[in-house]
Amino acid sequence: MARSHHALTPQVLAPPGERRSSIRAARERMIAVGYGLAYDAVVSGFPPYEQLLDEITTLVVRSASASAGSTVLDVSCGTGTVAARIGALGYRVTGIDAVAHLIDVARERWAGRNLPLSFEHRDLAWNPMPADALFDVIVSMHTLYWHPNPEALLAACRRALKPGGHAIFLTYGRPAHVMSTLSAVHARAGVIEAVRSLRWLVPTAVFEGLRHVDHRYLSEGDFRAALLSAGFDVLQVRETFLAGISRLAWTRALR
Repeated sequence: MARSHHALTPQVLAPPGERRSSIRAARERMIAVGYGLAYDAVVSGFPPYEQLLDEITTLVVRSASASAGSTVLDVSCGTGTVAARIGALGYRVTGIDAVAHLIDVARERWAGRNLPLSFEHRDLAWNPMPADALFDVIVSMHTLYWHPNPEALLAACRRALKPGGHAIFLTYGRPAHVMSTLSAVHARAGVIEAVRSLRWLVPTAVFEGLRHVDHRYLSEGDFRAALLSAGFDVLQVRETFLAGISRLAWTRALR
C-alpha cells in the first residue's frame, strides 16, 4: 500500500448478502481508520512517495487538460491527499472511499481550501457511480491488490469513464517484506536510501500483518490481461516506488 486511503477494506460498503461478525468488522475498521489517519504522517515528505505522486499527476496532465474543466475520480481516496494534489492543478476531483470515517476526515480536512473537491462514501465495485457521472480521468492507487472483487472494481471504473477517457492504476507486484525490500533498495540506491525506506516499510509490515484480506500480487502480464479484459487499452506499464515494488499502468478506455 502506497498510501493509506488506497489499501483499506474494513467498515466497507459490503457486497449484497455478505455477513461479517461484528467483532471482526469492528476490529478491521479500527485497524483501517488508525492506519489511514497515521499514513499521511508516514509518507509526508517521504521522497519515494513524493516521486510517485509526481508520476501520477504527470499522467493526469497528459490524460486531460485542467483548463477544459476536466473531471477526475480518485478511487479509495482516504483522507484526500492525492485528490487535493490533483485538485490544486485545476481539475474537479471526486474522491470516494469505502471507509466512512476517512471520508469524514477528508471533508473536514479540505473544507475551506478553495479546491474543487468533493468526497463520497462509496465502494465503486458494489455501488457504481450514477450513469450520468462520467469522468475524464480515474486514479486508483493500490486498490486492486486487496479488493475482494477486482474484476467488478475494474468494470465499474471502465463504466465511470467518458469515451476515450484515461485511467491510472497502481498495484503491488510483490509483498512489502522488510528485509527483501530493504535489500532491493540498498542494491539500487545505496545504504542511506535503504535506511530511509524503513519509514514506510515498518508500519506497512505491521499493518499487513494485522489485516484479514487475500493479497493479490500481479505480474506485468496478469496486470495487462486484467486491464484489457475490463475494456482498457494499456498505453504503458512500468515499475515504480521502492525498488519497483509497485506496477503503474496508464490506460485509455477502449471505444
